[in-house]
Amino acid sequence: MSISTASLIPKNFPKIQHGDSIVQLGSCFSTNMSLWFRRAGFQVLDNPLGVVFHPIPLAKQILMALSKVERSSFVQKEDVFLSYDASSAIYSMDSKGLDELLNQQLRTLKNSLEKARILVITLGSAHGYRLKESGSIVANCHQQPQITFDKELIRAEEMFSEWKSALSVLKELNPTIQVVFTISPVRYVRDGLLENSQSKAELVRLVSLLQQESVHYFPSYELVNDVLRDYCYFEVDGVHPNEQATEFVWDFLKPTLFSEKTNELIEEIIKLRKMEEHRLLYPESKKAEDYRNQLKQKRESFLSQYPVVVW
Repeated sequence: MSISTASLIPKNFPKIQHGDSIVQLGSCFSTNMSLWFRRAGFQVLDNPLGVVFHPIPLAKQILMALSKVERSSFVQKEDVFLSYDASSAIYSMDSKGLDELLNQQLRTLKNSLEKARILVITLGSAHGYRLKESGSIVANCHQQPQITFDKELIRAEEMFSEWKSALSVLKELNPTIQVVFTISPVRYVRDGLLENSQSKAELVRLVSLLQQESVHYFPSYELVNDVLRDYCYFEVDGVHPNEQATEFVWDFLKPTLFSEKTNELIEEIIKLRKMEEHRLLYPESKKAEDYRNQLKQKRESFLSQYPVVVW
């Protein structure tokens, strides 16, 4: 038996077109979906502070970018300096360098939010690690001693309070921005299967509360786990959705988020992308050189006709 996707189609969903700026924050599923947006010619800022799974640090990123809250303390791991507000992808070999890097990434986030048409937040897990020293939920533990944190299942009401503040200041910065929340279909089995279900339930409750704040919801979690619901759509670890699954989500997203005209343009872009990706049997040959020259001319002609497309 197959489950109809008709009931999952979001109502009054915002439409975007090429030239609109997109900001994506959240889990690794967000980063995977960013690849599809970029391939389709959109301008996307993806996770300037790295992949983060918990809703509270994600809300804090916006508040930090808009200078509404102070940053957490740095942590030193051997000779590497890291921030409790960012993933381990954001690091430096000294505190000054880390401070400069964070300031740079937060400026990038602020500038992008200021002009963005849409902000997509992918929520990963409601299990958080509370730093005993400050009481704040960290974005990443950076392999610090377990005694440093209290692990908690954060309730929807606490997460909602943080996001209500973040959405308020965001709307002051950019009154026309459209905010879309989605829940990552990634299973966090290291917490336990039951614990993963409890975590996702709190995220669903959070989204329900957030919809009072005029935000939108896109059903990534439901599409993968309730419609596809087969381990063949996951990587061998049985945890992360594979490319086939993300493509299914992308195909569902296209008529929801884009107009018919935009989707037609996307099809033209994908044809050119596939031509670029075509593997030439003899790349040094005259025939291969002619192919590359023809492709270059087609691409330049296309981009001159559609300058809003990001290549």
